[in-house]
Amino acid sequence: MGIELLQVKEVEEWRAYHAIRRLVLFDLRGLDGYDDTHPDEHAPGHMPLLLRKDGVALGTVRLDLSDATTGIVRLVAIMPEYQRQGLGRILMSKVEGLSARHGLSRLEVHAAPDAVPFYEKLGWVMVDADKSSPLMAKEIQSSDDGSGSGDD
Repeated sequence: MGIELLQVKEVEEWRAYHAIRRLVLFDLRGLDGYDDTHPDEHAPGHMPLLLRKDGVALGTVRLDLSDATTGIVRLVAIMPEYQRQGLGRILMSKVEGLSARHGLSRLEVHAAPDAVPFYEKLGWVMVDADKSSPLMAKEIQSSDDGSGSGDD
């Protein structure tokens, strides 16, 4: 089966998606207030995505379509036991492919300060460093030929 990035739809996918985000982005950072029912998860143009390998949930991201050409990457999380194995890079590559298939030409992310070097290695550039979560962007090639990996 390999590694796939799929749009969260089924109950078990939602459970895995929220469990990963709650653990990585809230619990391990000592934060409270994670909300499984936040309306942004189901807003039009928002795509909650789950990274899986051989059916095992490894990570999450949400891609929000800001306008016809720009997507916002939100809440990237890889389970601790799978970090530092290249999965973040794979996740972002798959997000770029999905974005291109949706006709986007630009991605933006408000990166955690400790994640800035990760994004820089992937070709993202700093747009506004004067924020608690610096704004970074990456130009991507849109895919209008219908090709892609079918991961969405």
